[in-house]
Order: sequence, then structure tokens, then C-alpha cells
Amino acid sequence: MDNLPRLIFYASGIFIVSAAFTLFSSEFLKKVSDPTFVGTLFLLGFGLVYLNITFVTGRRFMRRLQGANPVPYIFALLVAIPPLVWVELYDAGLGNFKLTFMFTVILACGLGGLLGHRAGLKAQIKFRQNLQDFLDQDKD
Repeated sequence: MDNLPRLIFYASGIFIVSAAFTLFSSEFLKKVSDPTFVGTLFLLGFGLVYLNITFVTGRRFMRRLQGANPVPYIFALLVAIPPLVWVELYDAGLGNFKLTFMFTVILACGLGGLLGHRAGLKAQIKFRQNLQDFLDQDKD
């Protein structure tokens, strides 16, 4: 595989970013268990951050590949592991909302992988067109 070094770089990078976000935002996890609207907003915020990490890296990695590739789904798994392990190993103050948080992270990462895959396929087409335009420009 020509992209193996690139895959390892991206995978280690998003794993570290996900772990860093989980570590630095762990104090806010107890806000998720707030039964008011604030708890819902924090849960939604955590889901959107993990979705965005997965979406952006999946789309960016897929841009230079040719054809469909399961890499965004692997990235989704790597993004989901740190928060799920953190919540399971440490008392994050979630109480009864632990499964809700875990479900939200899994759903957000899966959706980010799916949307990143689709956007990556579109980015491949645009990348090839831009490359072809650039190469045709040099011929003139």
C-alpha cells in the first residue's frame, strides 16, 4: 500500500487528538448528567466534536486515494476508543448517563466516518479535476 506511512501518521494523529480532547474536557463530562437543557447541550457538543474530528480527517485522507476505501471507518474507531475507555475506567461523574454518553460517541464517530467517506469521494473527483487542469495548463 502506497499510503501506509500516511495512514499511520493520520491514525496516530487523530488518536492523540481524540485522547487529548478527552483528557482536557474530562472535567466537563459531569455536565452531561445535568438533567436540564445544559446537559443536553454538553452531550450534543461532545458528539459534534468527535463527529467533526472523524469527518475532517476521513475526508482529507480520502482526497488523494483512488476509489472507495474503509479508512474513515478505521479513523472513527480510533477516535471513539479514548473517550469510551476513559469513561469506563475512570469515574467521570456521568452516573446513569454513562451509556448515553457512550452511545452518543459511537453514533457521532460512525456518522462522521460515513459522512467523511462520502465527502472524501467527492473530494477525490475535485482533486483529480484540479490536477488535470494544472497538468493541462503546463502543456499550453
